[in-house]
Amino acid sequence: MAPSADGENNIQTNKGKKVKSNRTTKIMAACGFACILSLAANAQIGSGWTSVSESFKVQTSGSGKVSGNTFSISSTSSSTKDRAEREYATWSSGQHQFQGDFTCVSFGGTDICIKQTFQKNDGPWQMLAVNKGNTFNPGGGSFTIGKSTRINTILDCSKHTVALYINGKLIETYTGGKNPIYDKCGTYREDAGKAPITATWTNVKFWQK
Repeated sequence: MAPSADGENNIQTNKGKKVKSNRTTKIMAACGFACILSLAANAQIGSGWTSVSESFKVQTSGSGKVSGNTFSISSTSSSTKDRAEREYATWSSGQHQFQGDFTCVSFGGTDICIKQTFQKNDGPWQMLAVNKGNTFNPGGGSFTIGKSTRINTILDCSKHTVALYINGKLIETYTGGKNPIYDKCGTYREDAGKAPITATWTNVKFWQK
């Protein structure tokens, strides 16, 4: 049966009258729901942002390995600093937002850093870690193995601040950062940390103002 001019199917009834099918309505509803999910997946914190692409380089040391979006540290004890990370572009002005979905695939240690805002000349500034008991530090909220958590950080180079969000909730605002600054994500064993850990970072996006 051919669709009518308005895109709806007409169904012939036994009385010769035509009634409109609800098929189109169902399709439109499904498409609308899919669009909402798509927007939510790409939604940044706040408004007025412009999407940008950032290049990165991979950093590994010790037992750290990077394979695509997967970052792992295997050694339970090491004399070197175990890391498996991406280092993104460096910024000295403006506002910049990082967003990524972190998933812990397996975790048998503690005190593993997963996200850093790093001062190029002065070392780490903001650090988000996962601890024994499947909790975040800072924030203290828990995560589930195999389930993704949305992480956002907003860097303001002029105010020298960076705000950390977990699943859209502001966790902490750090102050006093020194430009130039860049983002890092992956897995990084802190001084008191222990492995093993395997994690993924997906849907990594950046915006600027």
